Amino acid sequence: MSFRGRGGGFNRGGGGGDRGGFNRGGRGGFGRGGGRGGFNRGGYDQGPPERVVLLGEFMHPCEDDIVCKCKTEENKVPYFNAPVYLDNKEQIGKVDEIFGQLRDFYFSVKLSENMKASSFKKMQKFYIDPAKLLPLQRFLPRPPG
Repeated sequence: MSFRGRGGGFNRGGGGGDRGGFNRGGRGGFGRGGGRGGFNRGGYDQGPPERVVLLGEFMHPCEDDIVCKCKTEENKVPYFNAPVYLDNKEQIGKVDEIFGQLRDFYFSVKLSENMKASSFKKMQKFYIDPAKLLPLQRFLPRPPG
């Protein structure tokens, strides 16, 4: 039995590809299946964006998170882990979960360490970088053809 195109069969992801006379291993190598994952991979703080758009408004606290109703324009959906800001571009946390119906949904925000869920007022508005929004069509079934 042959494993066509599988880089060596070291579980999933191959063995890193074995290039250039020595094996670089499964993680961090340059070959097929290597070089992914790991700690501190581009997750650095990029600072506040130049411009923010309305994401939603505060509904109620839930344990250490907050639940918000989405109010984005043009049927947009936020990325998971996208930073959430106040109107002064101060980051309050990140989008954690999205739930509800497709055109009327809610999201939860995992708050930053210095934020408390009780410090927000009902209907307080939250904002997001417009580059961190996806079109709703991405989540709808494609028409046949």
